[in-house]
Amino acid sequence: MRRALTALLLVPVVACAAAPLSVHGTRAVQASYRPAIQVFARAHGPEHAVIQAPYDAVMGPLVVAPGTAVAAGAVIARLLPLSLAGTVRALEAQTEAARTVYEQARVLAHQGLVTPAHARGLKARWQADAAALRADGARLARGTVRAPFAGTVRYRVAPGVLLARGADVVAIGGAGGLYETCSLTVREADRLYVGARVRRLARHGRAEASRGRVYAIGARVDDLGLVRAYVRGAGGRLRPGQVLRLDLLGHPRTAIAVPRSALLVRHGRAWVYVVRGARAQPVRVTIVRMGARRVFVAGPLARGALVIDTGVARLRAGIPVRVVR
Repeated sequence: MRRALTALLLVPVVACAAAPLSVHGTRAVQASYRPAIQVFARAHGPEHAVIQAPYDAVMGPLVVAPGTAVAAGAVIARLLPLSLAGTVRALEAQTEAARTVYEQARVLAHQGLVTPAHARGLKARWQADAAALRADGARLARGTVRAPFAGTVRYRVAPGVLLARGADVVAIGGAGGLYETCSLTVREADRLYVGARVRRLARHGRAEASRGRVYAIGARVDDLGLVRAYVRGAGGRLRPGQVLRLDLLGHPRTAIAVPRSALLVRHGRAWVYVVRGARAQPVRVTIVRMGARRVFVAGPLARGALVIDTGVARLRAGIPVRVVR
């Protein structure tokens, strides 16, 4: 009696479990997208630089008239060092004398008239004088001030004024309006190109229409291993110093696109369920681009596969389903 009653109670349960689950399906399509690099950027004003005196000097005659527009690398000022030129001439004579003494000692050492240690000591003295000469010669060469970029020259001092080391000599302001800078990894910089479109992200992560462009990418990495990229046209009404979020869009690519509601993420892995033989089968995918409504994925998901895009959290592998269009 009890066995019969238990069997009658289990029949409806088994029948309910075997009933197919009604789901909605969408065909996976192949679509194009632009890989986006999300970065924080800082707004800057027009390029501006103030060049300072590298040592105590006297301001030389003006090379160009104040307010003149010059090209990058043009000479814009000359500094006359107070005593550096005399020091360089004295070091040249001292270095030449040290070299002569060393050459004589080297010959005498081969003849056994002086010890090799004595000759090595004279060589070290000559090399030290040569290093000091190179250092002071480099400082003397910095007396020629060149424009770091194209811009307008503004002198801070008049000719003949005595300048202390670190004093402002000349300022140069570049043309152009607001621009933004951001830092990228080397791998991200390889995916970017000059002229790439830029989208500004709103507060809640929503992307606005693209209205900026990447106009330059640094050729070197900084001390942190990052590459600097320069953007124009994305700041809007921002002021220099403010920070904004940007999407840097790379070259167009193609991938399989599915609705965002079809994506299931569990334990750091992404899955979608497809309908095969009236049953739900999970397919593991890799997210390559997350859009507002669609997700671009890579993996074994084929184009045209029927993807379940409703109630994916309650699905299991092999569960019977009935697709409702």
